[in-house]
Formats: sequence, structure tokens, C-alpha cells
Amino acid sequence: MESTALLEKINDLPRLPKAVSELLDAVNNDNTSVKNLSEKLAQDPVISARVLRLANSAHFGRNREVSSIEEAVIRLGQQTLKTLVIASAVVGAVPKVEGFDLASFWGETFEISLYSQELAKRCDIAADETFTCGILHKIGELLIATAEPELAQQIKAAVDVGGVQQELEEKLLGTDAPSVGALLAKTWNFAPSLVQGIQFQRNPLAANPQSKPAALLYLSHLINRNWDDSRVADAFGTWLSMQANDVGIIKMDISGAADKFGDLRGKGLEIGKQLV
Repeated sequence: MESTALLEKINDLPRLPKAVSELLDAVNNDNTSVKNLSEKLAQDPVISARVLRLANSAHFGRNREVSSIEEAVIRLGQQTLKTLVIASAVVGAVPKVEGFDLASFWGETFEISLYSQELAKRCDIAADETFTCGILHKIGELLIATAEPELAQQIKAAVDVGGVQQELEEKLLGTDAPSVGALLAKTWNFAPSLVQGIQFQRNPLAANPQSKPAALLYLSHLINRNWDDSRVADAFGTWLSMQANDVGIIKMDISGAADKFGDLRGKGLEIGKQLV
């Protein structure tokens, strides 16, 4: 199929709801008080419920469970809240697709986001922006599944038996999931650096200038795919440093990396279950 035909279908999908746009404006405003932000959140019961669940999840939770939106806002902080609002907005804006496992989709999305955030801290790169980029980086796959469910299933089946996703998308769709996701991020007026990070996540060296979010997403996927390889596990820090050098990030603190990523392992999957 021609890429223009696919993009026309995607253009027919719902836009970011006005209430969510206003909520994001409030989250992005450093002068917004916790009280005002909580009141904005309370106007959307679906997002409020998700925020409460996530605030009490294994990754964000503490010893005491929070029961009010205001407590959840304080616990999560504005940047984390922003990314959760974005994720919730995407869930609400895109229709459900028969046979598409949203919990697994968001589980892997958050898993990669948490890895990217940790890598960003070790490279002295903006961790909050990297986490937000991670939240959006797979949205192209979701949009393709919505616009072309049969082709999406065909691609998934081929990938499951060893096919290359990039090649299959280009052949069957005339474009690829990162390009579709980047288009949506641009349509939703996200920062150019986030758009570029999404677009070049599979090939960060193709970005000019280099996209640090794309490089971190690429590395995070490598970690996710290779974590159970004993050769990687036995020398994780050395392996990580070599991979980072290959994608152009030459300064990375690898101290304690194996333990930290071991602690993070599976937490994104748990967050995904809380979101849908």
C-alpha cells in the first residue's frame, strides 16, 4: 500500500482531546499549583483513576497507599505526571483493536522508557525528556494496528518467525512505524527533539544531527532483547559500554549498571497492566 494512503487513514483518527490538551498545558506550566493541577485531573475520571493506580504501582509506590489525586500528584511529580497523562491520552484517543494486546504494548513501552531514563542519567542527558520520548516511541505500531489491522497482524506473524519488522513495514505499508509515530507526535505539537527521537529510534546514526533520545531508545531495546543472554549478563557493564560507543554515546557511567537494570526489569510491564 502507498504510504500516503496509510497516512490519510491515520489523519482520520481522533485528535488529542481538548480536555487533555488543557491538562497538559497545566502540567507544563511550572507555576501551576498542586491544588489546581489536582482539580484539572479530577475533571477526567478515567485519567484520574489511572494516575491513582500508577501512583500506587510497584515502581512509583511507597509504603503507604495514596487515595487522593492531590497525594498522587505530589508523589509522582509534574514530569512523571505529564508522561502518564500523555500515555493515558493516547489510550483514550486511539480506538481499541481486535486481537491487539494493549497491556503488553504498554508494558514494553514503559519497560523501554524506564531503561532509557536510566541510561539518560548515566550520560548526563535530560532524563525527563527521554522518558517522555519513550512513552511515545511505539505509538506508530499502535496506529498502524488501528488503521490497517490485517496488515499489522501479517507483519507480527512474520516477525514472530524471524522476519525483519522494518523491511516488512516498508514492503507492505510503504512506510514504517517510527515515521508514523513521529508524524503523530508532530501533529500533537511535541518538541522537535522528541519527534526526531521517535523517527530515528531504529537507526540513530541516520539522524543529522545525532538524536540522543533515538540513541537511548535504540540501546534500551538492545538491553531488553539481550538481557537473558548469559554472555551479556556476565559482563553487562562492558557490553553496555561497547553498545553505547557504537551508537555515538561515548561518555557513560556504567558503575552498578547490572544491579540497577536488574532492579528495573519487569517494572515497566507492571505499569502497562495498570494503564489499560
